[in-house]
Amino acid sequence: MLGLIVLAILGVIVWKLWAPALSFAQGFRSLLERPTGTTGLWPFLTGRETVGGEYDGRPVLLILHHKRGRHGLGYLVVAMQPAGGTQTEQGSGAFREWIREPAARAAWDDLELQHELKLSFGEGWMRATWQPHGAVIFPGQFEPERWRRVLRSMHTVVTSLEPRA
Repeated sequence: MLGLIVLAILGVIVWKLWAPALSFAQGFRSLLERPTGTTGLWPFLTGRETVGGEYDGRPVLLILHHKRGRHGLGYLVVAMQPAGGTQTEQGSGAFREWIREPAARAAWDDLELQHELKLSFGEGWMRATWQPHGAVIFPGQFEPERWRRVLRSMHTVVTSLEPRA
């Protein structure tokens, strides 16, 4: 009987620790227009959840890689695609150097310094990768305002990359 009670308590503790991770992708989905994706228990158990949609007319994709194994770390990638391609060809200098507008540079700094995202550009998508440091339960509680600011800043940077009419 005591063993059953201990097992039940252990189950509740594990559930409480993992429950925020189950709601992260759903929370992110709520920030997008026309959301689609694979979320829920099965994608969570397999280690990869995806959510796609649009933010202010730009395609957005979230890929959430849950920690698997002893040495694997969880991370997430938020990607946004510029409308109509970019005005700068990939490979012509560091990605940071493509950003000329002061508002876009401020948004870049916000993404890297405030939100601790690593930015890159490839295959027509701007990517922001986040991997927590230290003793953090990944991905943690979904903070809608934080991720709304991330999407807003990414939109500013992506818009600056688009060709001018």
